[in-house]
Amino acid sequence: MGQVRKNRRKHARVAVGLPVEVHIGDATANPLIVELMDIAPGGIRFRALSDEVRLGQRAKFTFTVADHGQCAAEGAVLRTQPGGVFIVALERANRVFRDFVLSLVAA
Repeated sequence: MGQVRKNRRKHARVAVGLPVEVHIGDATANPLIVELMDIAPGGIRFRALSDEVRLGQRAKFTFTVADHGQCAAEGAVLRTQPGGVFIVALERANRVFRDFVLSLVAA
């Protein structure tokens, strides 16, 4: 029988499914259009059309949410998975972003 992996997440994830532009690495490079799959206070999971994102790269993104405003955050790519999925550990986020995430988690 296989081993059961312990859930190490500090916060629950909330499914989002929002298209977002993410700048990976150099801010002057063309942004990737990705799906923001799910979100938690400590991180975000995205899905790109390709597997070009690499561990340790910097990711910066912004998006606008009705009734909240312009959300902005950034962090390092913590994990990648096949199918263009990558997880960003958040290091900085504006107040609007933090409030938006907390409103999702509280719902």
